[in-house]
Amino acid sequence: MKEIKEIQKNIQGIDEEAKKICKQILDSRMKPEKSLGVLEDLSIKVAGITGKPLNELKRGCHFIASADNGVIEEGVSSCPLEYTRIVSEAMLSSFAAIGILCKNLDIPLNLIDVGIKGDILRSYDNLYMKKIAYGTKNFVNEPAMSEEEVIKAINVGIEMIKSKNEFDFYSNGEMGIANTTTSSAILYALTKEEINKVVGVGAGLSDEGFIKKKKVIVEACQKYDLFNKDPLEVLRTVGGLDIACMVGLYFGAAMERKPMLIDGFISAVAALVATRIEPKVKDYIIGTHMSEEPGMKVVMKALDLNTFLHMEMRLGEGTGAVLAHPILKAAVEIPKVMKTRDEVYKIFQ
Repeated sequence: MKEIKEIQKNIQGIDEEAKKICKQILDSRMKPEKSLGVLEDLSIKVAGITGKPLNELKRGCHFIASADNGVIEEGVSSCPLEYTRIVSEAMLSSFAAIGILCKNLDIPLNLIDVGIKGDILRSYDNLYMKKIAYGTKNFVNEPAMSEEEVIKAINVGIEMIKSKNEFDFYSNGEMGIANTTTSSAILYALTKEEINKVVGVGAGLSDEGFIKKKKVIVEACQKYDLFNKDPLEVLRTVGGLDIACMVGLYFGAAMERKPMLIDGFISAVAALVATRIEPKVKDYIIGTHMSEEPGMKVVMKALDLNTFLHMEMRLGEGTGAVLAHPILKAAVEIPKVMKTRDEVYKIFQ
C-alpha cells in the first residue's frame, strides 16, 4: 500500500557509532565491565535510537488503545462486550490497575478510543476519541477490517505519537475484550507455531471456550490462507483496531527516533506486526516483562528481544511496561554521571 511505503520511508536506521561510543564510555567507568548488565544494554540501545552517546530521559508517557472485537460472538471470551468500555473508564479514572500504577509513578496516561463498541459519555482530559468503527467484524464470517480501516487505525497511532512529541519515550497497552484471540490468530499466522504454544485461556476462559478459541483461530487462518499473506493483510483479516493502533504507535516512535516500551502479549504481537512490515522498527522497541500468557515466549522469540522483568503478570493494559519507566530513566544516567577510576581517585585521594 502507498500509505505504508510512505511510513517506511520516514523510518531511519539507528546510529551505530553512538552505540559504540556509549559502550566505550560505560567500559571506562569505575565498575567491572558489563557489571550492570541490562542497564548497560538499555543505555547503549537508547544511544543508538537518539543518535547521542549520552542521554537524559526526563519523562515518558503511556498509551492505551481500546477497541472491541467482533469475534466475541463466537464465545471466545468469558467477559461481556461492555467490559471494554467500563474498564476503559476505570483506567481513565485511575481505578484500574494501569491507572493506579501510572498515578503512583507520575506517568501521564492517554487512552485512545479507536473502536469501542459503545461510547464513553463522561468527559476526560486524557481520553482521545479516534473511533474508526464500533468494533471490528467477526473474522469467522468476514475479514475483521477493511483496508481503509486498518490504515486509519495505524495512522491514529502515528498521529498520537506526533501529538505527544514533548516526551522522551513511550509505552503502550490495550483494552479490548477478545483481543487475546485476535493477537493469537495474528501470531499463529505469522510464526506458523504449534497452536497450543500460541493460544492461552485469556481472562479465565472455560475448557470448552478454550477449545473453541483454538478452533476459531486455526479455521480462520486456513480459510483466509493467512500463512501465505503479508503481515498487513494478516492484521486486517484477524486483528483488531487496538492492535492496528499500537502498530502505528511503534511506527510513530521510530519515526520520532524515540524508544517505545513493549508491554505484554498483545503489545508484543503488535510490535511483531510492525517489525514484519518494517524491520528497522525493531531497533526502537524495548522488551520489558515476560507475560504469563503462553504465546509471549513465542512472540518474543520471533522478535529476537529479551525482557528483564519477571513478575508473573498477564493483565495487559501496559501494567508491565510502565513499571520499566524508572528503570529506563535510571539506565541512561549511568554513563552520563558515573566517573572513571582516575576521576574518582582525584576526587577522594
